[in-house]
Amino acid sequence: MTPSSPIDRRRVLQWGALAGLAAAFAPGTAAAAITPSVRITDLGPAVNNFSLAAGIPVGDRVYVASRNIDPMRIVGYDLNTRKVTSITPGPGISTQLLAADPGGRYLYAAVDERGGAEPGFIRLDLSQPDAPKEDLASLGGLRPYAIAMAPDGVLFFGGQEAAPRLRMYDPASGTLTEITGPDPHVPMIRCLVATEHHLYIGTGASLGATPTSTRAGLFVMDRATGEYTSLLPPEFADAVEVRDIALKGDTLYVCASPADGAAVAIIDLADPSRYRLLRHGGKFLRLPVFVGEDKVYFNGGTLVELTLSTGVFREIELQEGEFGEIWGLWERDGSVMAVSAFGLVYRVDPATGQATAYDLVAGGAPADPQLAMSIAAGARGVYVGGTNAVVRHNLRDGTKTRILAPSEAKDILIHERVAYFAQYNGIGILAHDPRVDGEWTRKQALLPPGQNRPHQIVWDDRNQVALIGLQSDTLGGGSLMTFDPRTSETTVAVNPIDKTQMVRTVAVHDGIAFLGGQNVGNSGGTVVAWDPTSHRELWRMTPQTRPTGITGLAVLGRHLYIMCHRGDFFVVDLTTRQVVHTANHGPVVPNYGTLLVSREQVFCASSKAFFRLDPRTFERTDLATLNGEWYGIPRATVDEVGRFYAIRGRNLVRIELQDR
Repeated sequence: MTPSSPIDRRRVLQWGALAGLAAAFAPGTAAAAITPSVRITDLGPAVNNFSLAAGIPVGDRVYVASRNIDPMRIVGYDLNTRKVTSITPGPGISTQLLAADPGGRYLYAAVDERGGAEPGFIRLDLSQPDAPKEDLASLGGLRPYAIAMAPDGVLFFGGQEAAPRLRMYDPASGTLTEITGPDPHVPMIRCLVATEHHLYIGTGASLGATPTSTRAGLFVMDRATGEYTSLLPPEFADAVEVRDIALKGDTLYVCASPADGAAVAIIDLADPSRYRLLRHGGKFLRLPVFVGEDKVYFNGGTLVELTLSTGVFREIELQEGEFGEIWGLWERDGSVMAVSAFGLVYRVDPATGQATAYDLVAGGAPADPQLAMSIAAGARGVYVGGTNAVVRHNLRDGTKTRILAPSEAKDILIHERVAYFAQYNGIGILAHDPRVDGEWTRKQALLPPGQNRPHQIVWDDRNQVALIGLQSDTLGGGSLMTFDPRTSETTVAVNPIDKTQMVRTVAVHDGIAFLGGQNVGNSGGTVVAWDPTSHRELWRMTPQTRPTGITGLAVLGRHLYIMCHRGDFFVVDLTTRQVVHTANHGPVVPNYGTLLVSREQVFCASSKAFFRLDPRTFERTDLATLNGEWYGIPRATVDEVGRFYAIRGRNLVRIELQDR
């Protein structure tokens, strides 16, 4: 992909003493500190992309739901003309759930409302040229993850909530009914298949789990009586969830990932005790689709083929490009159609791996500004991570290059002019060298099993490795991973803090790693000094009396700087391991604050502001209001000549300081 046109809407704002800004913030600002002059340059949208999280066919058209652009859109695309036929704004930021009625007139979606004003249960009238939206109902606290259309046009959906319930929508009466779920102790309804008389339900605990949560479950509900019957094969009892299900005739295909890897159970519904279990061994299988009598295809991180007559799985790689995240699969005239989160639809010949790519953006889908995930400066550029893409801003000529990276770059490290992306969900470490790489990344290492969510990647100059702090969404806790870019070798220390705290933030000084902990309830808040070569704890402390969790760490001289969730701030003398300074910066750190060291000073970035901390008094000097729109943890970065970069709104800004 060639770089886009030079940066647009560049504007430079000169700020003087910032007296008004300093006065606007609460106590903690250094009253007597000399505030530098600040020049802020707006570099335009930080990361533009059209990504998606759902895609289904309706006739010759594909309907996809955008992800991480505002507003969310449901886009219709004609496979014959290669043109977008409709763009319908929707609520929220994304949906994974689309379903069409049997006649193909209405397209339904259930969207996570996230406290927004618009109802999350909607439908589009596809008989109208612009596919207008109709609001059907609000969903409250439901995070939708499963949807199914029955042959009689009745729709079922569900997801994550306390004691998850099923929703049933009857278009004949226009009523939405809540039905008690099959298990009050399971956090999620994960997948659904509906027939005229039954509803098949897969449940699990991949999100929202507690120590008492039920894990994988498989149930059938009699639609006439509402009675539930468990169908879960014993081999899936230790799985976190039933990830997906599909029905072909009287046979149910059930995808799960027990301890020994992904597998599919093929259940004879005439006698559910009779089933065939086929093990794939990968991380997951989902979206089963049938081609002919002997082939089943899955999303397994790539396209996976199962030959039923032999029980053999085969991974299909594209001859050019890659699938990325697959959010839709179906059969079309003997080919497999795959919807990629890169904003592409592939028509794949499974026998050869040859594919025809349909580019949704080229056909008219909106590549709008996304919420930022990460930011890093170096190698004469600034990288900003988004959803299924990272954009590199060339600092010499102002051009932007979109780099296609599956899922989300939670943090980015630039070392020796190569960018390393710590990639969620369990993707691994990806590399991009702007001198030789174009729009695709290279995979350098996998993440440890079960440790799927990176938080921060930093360079350990003493040990010549990268350190990555991780979280396990399914097991709780987290880990510290090391990565050697020369050899791609990795090590891992699981739960170096404890079984509940993720490694939210990492700082490294003189070969010692400092790990900041937080748990999913915004508590924990333990700091651990760790030797990453011997995997040995040196000491630990919890500075807060009421922990909210640690989100930023930095070492300058003999001091360890600690920023906590919602602004509690501590400085520890590393020679005595005593707290020598405390403050609260809540007015400028409303949630997450992260730290970086430059110019022999420590700086902090939050969603609201960018400020620095005096190395002698530790007092705060406010430098810039940001009000950045982040999907992840707000950060700032600094380039080789000392210019800072941060996110204001959805734009990338350069912050240049000059002390008076």
